[in-house]
Amino acid sequence: MFARLALLSLAVATASAAPTVPDTTQAPVDSCAGLGSGAFDTADNFTLAAFYTSLPNANATGLPLVLGSVAATDGAEYKALSTFGSFPYNQWTSLSLINGVLTGSGEDVPDAQAMSVPTGKALSFVTPPQGAAPQIFCAVADTDPAHGGFPQLAVNGDTDSFSLCPETTAPNALVNIVYNPDEGAQDYVFEQCTPVALHLVGLY
Repeated sequence: MFARLALLSLAVATASAAPTVPDTTQAPVDSCAGLGSGAFDTADNFTLAAFYTSLPNANATGLPLVLGSVAATDGAEYKALSTFGSFPYNQWTSLSLINGVLTGSGEDVPDAQAMSVPTGKALSFVTPPQGAAPQIFCAVADTDPAHGGFPQLAVNGDTDSFSLCPETTAPNALVNIVYNPDEGAQDYVFEQCTPVALHLVGLY
């Protein structure tokens, strides 16, 4: 009996110490719910541009955006969606949207997977992808025939809460896309955030 109890205790301890395997399965999610008849959750081979909503723009598309370097850990790198002007390198040259999942791709680099976007945080990617991807992105077409503008990216059902925010006040600071900037944030300069819409460029 004592031997049986000892084996049971060992089994419980072993199970407790075993690493948790992430669940990579996902139930379908409607990332375009409530965004109208012009919304779609799948598109291929496009780029993103930041279009000022409160300032003049130099062109009809906006400032080109790329995946800028932010941080790295063992086995993964993290990228913010940055202006090309503040990070003039572009390894992930194309974006795709598949069932609400936003992914960057390029030559000789693993795909970069968009992460969850909490309020007050930068829109970020991880490469290579780590587990299940959040199905939170949608594109919304301009259905007004008089306008004919670019589709806009939505996250968490929202197209209207993006801003460009510099990480610091330094002239060469990264300028990143932030969702619903927070006045108390420590990783960007809130006072210099500027509202933008995110245009999907290159769709035909």
